Amino acid sequence: MNEIIQLALEQLQQETGIAAKILKEGLLEVKGQGEPIQFMVVQKDEPRNYHLAELVNLKEQHKHLMVIARQLFPGIREKLFANDIAYLDVQGNMFLKAPGIYIRVEGKKTIQRTANNGNRAFTATGLKVLFQFLQNKDMVNEPQRTIAQKAGVALGNITLVLDGLKETGYLIPLNKKEFLWENRQELLQRWVEYYGTNLKPRLHKNRYRLTLPWQEIRLNTTQTVWGGEPAADILTHHLRPEKYTLYTHETNAKLMKNYRLIPHKEGELEVLEMFWPQTREGVIAPPLIIYADLLTQGSKRNLEAAQIIYNEHIQPNL
Repeated sequence: MNEIIQLALEQLQQETGIAAKILKEGLLEVKGQGEPIQFMVVQKDEPRNYHLAELVNLKEQHKHLMVIARQLFPGIREKLFANDIAYLDVQGNMFLKAPGIYIRVEGKKTIQRTANNGNRAFTATGLKVLFQFLQNKDMVNEPQRTIAQKAGVALGNITLVLDGLKETGYLIPLNKKEFLWENRQELLQRWVEYYGTNLKPRLHKNRYRLTLPWQEIRLNTTQTVWGGEPAADILTHHLRPEKYTLYTHETNAKLMKNYRLIPHKEGELEVLEMFWPQTREGVIAPPLIIYADLLTQGSKRNLEAAQIIYNEHIQPNL
């Protein structure tokens, strides 16, 4: 038996007294008060937001699905719970729901992340540069001053970001000025993850209540665009928004005046600072931003829309 699975099952028995055993690879039997329940098991070392679409799809195929992991961070646990996916980790956090069984244990201490190890490619500034590289793979071979201007960062950051990408194997130097990309799909998923933790929280400006239907709001698109669910609805016609996101260069005073917004700490509209130079036409953020917003929110309908955006608007550029 895999060590992670063994440790997690030991935590299950210690916390609840419930015994479980592996019947064969990928199948776990849990004995509750009634008949034994069989779960299909997906083992991940440390699940991330970009795994959620895969897990939700598996849940549709298997009535009882369980994720067993070395570590499950609180945000991921909440999204698994929201999608009715059972989970265990080796710290003892768990959620099981089946006939005769309902268990949820939270608050077990997780190991703090040390993933960046000083790599400047995944800092808030580095993520702004990577955002440009992920949209245009050829930009990496442009002059560093040009890259800095397009990313809206200081020139001195570009060498640090390039060094970080070389250290992690995403960039292969051909010579002193030219590079080849490796594993851009993996880099994209790392960008999405760190965007949600290292950059997006720094962009938060305020929350508001809407006083108009969102479709009736006429944005100054040189300064303000939709992100998240409204942008996904415009792009895919597959999502009816319940939460709203704007990216903007406008001040709070102008936002309230121009779009009849009312400040409210629990408002349905989150306003974020636009961190990229707005050169696109239209009322929505770039597809990569919309995709990351949807994965960060993590509901089933958002994951479905995110997959459409990935397939149609992101993957072809990787």
